[in-house]
Amino acid sequence: MSGPTVRQSLRDRFDAIRAAELQRLDKKLRGLTDADRRSVEDIAADVVLAIARAPEDELGADASPETLQALIRLFALS
Repeated sequence: MSGPTVRQSLRDRFDAIRAAELQRLDKKLRGLTDADRRSVEDIAADVVLAIARAPEDELGADASPETLQALIRLFALS
């Protein structure tokens, strides 16, 4: 996998986790207004971006194959 591919895989993986957690918490979120629900979803998306930032920073143009493999294994990317 190349750096850009790993970067996209990370974003996809983290976004899938975000979506699954929001789905899992659906019953608890049902009492929210649509605006509040969007706020929760936006906050969750911001958290995903913040968490992804550090590994993505390691994926610059000069990312070593070892770095790529470490991220692939660490985050169970396919």
